[in-house]
Amino acid sequence: MTTSKCLLIVAGLFLSIALTSALRIAQPAREAAGASYTWTGAWQPSRISAGDGITALDIKIGKFINLPKEELAQVIFNVNNRFPGSKPWSTWAVGDMKGLIPSHKGLTDAEHEAYLSYMDKLGVQVFLEIFPSKKTDTDIPKAIDQWLGKFKHHACIAGVGIDLEYYEKATDAAAKSWDERIKAHNPRYRLFIRHYSPDFMPPTYRGKGDLIFVDHASEGTIEDLNKGFAAWAKRFAPTACAFQIGYPADEDGMNGSNALGWWKLKDPVRDWGQMLVAGIHNTGQELGLIWVTARSGKSYHKSWDLTKGAKVPKEK
Repeated sequence: MTTSKCLLIVAGLFLSIALTSALRIAQPAREAAGASYTWTGAWQPSRISAGDGITALDIKIGKFINLPKEELAQVIFNVNNRFPGSKPWSTWAVGDMKGLIPSHKGLTDAEHEAYLSYMDKLGVQVFLEIFPSKKTDTDIPKAIDQWLGKFKHHACIAGVGIDLEYYEKATDAAAKSWDERIKAHNPRYRLFIRHYSPDFMPPTYRGKGDLIFVDHASEGTIEDLNKGFAAWAKRFAPTACAFQIGYPADEDGMNGSNALGWWKLKDPVRDWGQMLVAGIHNTGQELGLIWVTARSGKSYHKSWDLTKGAKVPKEK
């Protein structure tokens, strides 16, 4: 065998080894890609947090604020901009909110019209959110018809959410009736159900596989809340799940200490969102993030203002 042929064989062996090593290195990187958010955005109405050192929970949870539609868009996209590839969305409170804690007047029908028309132009996906109450024995199917009847002509409407905090656990039969009533208006509409206890979600009903279960747990450390969110996603996988975070109560510690809370993060929305999703390992599961606090009432966190600085898309 000639020297040149020997050199070619040796070079080929080295090339084969190098390619094999490269593939072995690349494989774990693909496996570590992890879960990601399908939707990111904010709650409407937003909240402003209370002042320093507050421990009384009814005050600590802050107040609702009705932002001008342009500022609300800033809040939605200040969250969405931090998670490239995710779709902008908003869970959108409708109806009488005076019975909530904190109580809130809400938007008028005319204001909803103007705001939703603006969201149409920005490509935001909006889920109208209903707050049924055991005290008033809310007729949920009737409420679904009422609000979709008013606003389903808007291109931004993607479905309806039912918040169960002031109601009762969702039975399979109830969830089925809500889902079917929503889809009678548009088969593409989706139902989300929201509570902080997984036991409030329907035991087995999953409809067409497009339900969204929203966990809005609060009043804990970021680490503890994230453990709960990961357990929620694992329990309901492959059903889509979303997480409502950034509440005023969690901005500082539950004892009112500014040594704790999400305000200590360098970029609270991005950093908390990334830590949360890192604990979820089902890469095929649709996930959503909803941020709550638009402005801070803390003297040491006055710079927190999501109503400005976002990259908002041009109106269509």
